[in-house]
Amino acid sequence: MTDQQQSTVTIENFGLFLDLREQGFRDVIGGSLFTEDDDSLAFRFGHSLIADYMEDDWVGTHMHVARSQDGGKTWSAPELVTLPRVKNLTRESFSFGPFFRTRAGTVLYTGIHQVLDAAEGTHQQDLSFRAYTLLYARREKGQTDLDIVEWPSGTFMGEQFLEGGFQLPSGRLIFTMWGVAHRGENWRCGVLISDDDGKSWRFNTVGYEPDLAIRDNPTETGYPAGFNEQTLFYTKEGTIVSIIRGREKLGRGVPGGGDQDTWFFRSESRDEGETWSKLEATNLPGTGATIGLGLTLPDGSLLIGCRLPYSREYYDLPEQDLHGLNLARSFDHGKTWTPEAIIQRDPEGNGFTTHHCAMNGFFRKIAENKFEYIFGFFGHAYEPKLQRMLRLTLRIE
Repeated sequence: MTDQQQSTVTIENFGLFLDLREQGFRDVIGGSLFTEDDDSLAFRFGHSLIADYMEDDWVGTHMHVARSQDGGKTWSAPELVTLPRVKNLTRESFSFGPFFRTRAGTVLYTGIHQVLDAAEGTHQQDLSFRAYTLLYARREKGQTDLDIVEWPSGTFMGEQFLEGGFQLPSGRLIFTMWGVAHRGENWRCGVLISDDDGKSWRFNTVGYEPDLAIRDNPTETGYPAGFNEQTLFYTKEGTIVSIIRGREKLGRGVPGGGDQDTWFFRSESRDEGETWSKLEATNLPGTGATIGLGLTLPDGSLLIGCRLPYSREYYDLPEQDLHGLNLARSFDHGKTWTPEAIIQRDPEGNGFTTHHCAMNGFFRKIAENKFEYIFGFFGHAYEPKLQRMLRLTLRIE
């Protein structure tokens, strides 16, 4: 980093982004926000058709979309998104929609199609290898038709969980992906790369630990362990930094964290994602980090959102009995982090009483030097369960 004046981060507002409970949608805790061709906003999220809220890997979860014509002040009633390929809404899960617009104006789409892997039940039985079909399409500027392509299990990996990313100044597209490459292995994380505006893609591994001893559970029992979710940063020097979640025994050692907390790991690429440095543990504990692209501030420092750890010893928390969101900042390209702001109550003043209250979020630029951090609030302790999207408005100077 340079010796220029340090950027300041000010929280201008903390409020509600989206709450659809009055319309019968109590499970809005994630999803994607996209600016459509007419500049309206579309928020797409998964909603369970078999229960009041959704859990990981339940079937019967389908994409819905709510739209806003006034920048997110008001929202339309959510509408179900489906295609003829879905034959049974309660035994399948489906999502599909736009997730990125390239500088050439091409819109990229992605989604999944999941079919129940057992004769009965409401959720996937085999969590050790979730071989969903990944869907993909691209629409060039001025086009209206879509040609949806199937990326079956094994196209890039056996499991293919595609998340956010960005476009480099060179035009290269880079998006995060994680999963099990082959049944029985641990999770690995990597990046999908395209140099032709999304027409073709290839996968590069960022992090992988093959030792099965990092697992809490035996092979073929429950979820694997390993490296999964990533937050990417593009530094002022042109380096790509990846901050990576490591599950289970992979990164334990947080003071007071017991067997629940793990450190985030770090890797970097100096050649636009072709090769990556050996992973190293950071001093940042927690889970539920920023999806896709983190925020690089004018002074070169990095800003990420993640959950506070279970540990009550690691940070000097304003309220020791509450959990919450940690907006953390790094001045050394992600090697070490310190809290920039800690949020432990919702906009109404209710405490974040469980670790999972603060879900994964994303940054959105709304004006010059002004950003929103939008994240899910998951109120386990509330009856009925409360799931909605909250918004921090940040001014960067």
